Amino acid sequence: MQEQYRSVMRPAQIEIEEKKSRFIASCRPVQSEAEAQAFLQQEKSAYADASHHVYAWIAGKPYMTQRYSDDGEPQGTAGLPVLESLRQRTLEQAAVVVTRYFGGTLLGTGGLSRAYGKAAAMAVEAACPVTYHLCRQFTVTAGYADMERLRHAWQSEAWWAGAPVFGLDVDIPVAVPAEKIDYFWQLCADLTGGAALLEAGGLIYRPLPPPDPPPDRQDKPG
Repeated sequence: MQEQYRSVMRPAQIEIEEKKSRFIASCRPVQSEAEAQAFLQQEKSAYADASHHVYAWIAGKPYMTQRYSDDGEPQGTAGLPVLESLRQRTLEQAAVVVTRYFGGTLLGTGGLSRAYGKAAAMAVEAACPVTYHLCRQFTVTAGYADMERLRHAWQSEAWWAGAPVFGLDVDIPVAVPAEKIDYFWQLCADLTGGAALLEAGGLIYRPLPPPDPPPDRQDKPG
C-alpha cells in the first residue's frame, strides 16, 4: 500500500456562466471506477435536460485509471481540460463532472476549453485537495492526569485524535502514520511512565495534518 496520496476531501459543486451558458461543476472523492460511474449517473439524473455532461476521473486501486469524455463537445475542448484540473494538482481517487446548459451563443474551441477548465478547477478547489497518509488506528487508554499531555503531544505531531470516551480511565482513538508507529509507542510510554495501554486497529487513510474544521467524510479505507 502506498504511504500517501493526494485527493479531495469532500464533495463540492460550483456554477459559473459564460456567454449565457451555465456550467455546473461537481467534484468528489471516489475509490473506484464503479463509484465514479455512479457519480456521473447521479449528475446526469439531476440535470437530465442539460446539453452536455463532461467528465474526468483518476481512480481505482492498485492502478489508477484516467478517463474523460467530451460528451458531444468538439474533441479536446472539454474532457481534457477537466482531466487537467486533476492532473495539475497531482490528485487521484477523484472525479469531476461539468454539466453545461447551452445559452445560445457559441464559445468557440478556445472559449469552451477555458470555461470547462475554469469550472472544473473551481470545483476541485472547493472540494479541498489534501494529502492522505496511510495510518494505523489505535485506541489509547490512559489516566485522566495524562490525557491532556498525550493529546498535546499528538497535536504537535499533527496526528488525528478523536473524541475521548470517559470511564474509569480515558479511551482516545488516534491515527498514526505508518512510519511513525515505533515513535508513537515510545512517546506514549514516556509521557505516562509506561501506564498507557495501546490497542492497535486497522490501517486507514487520513488527511494529515487533520483539517480544521474536520470534514464530514475524512476516513478512507486502504
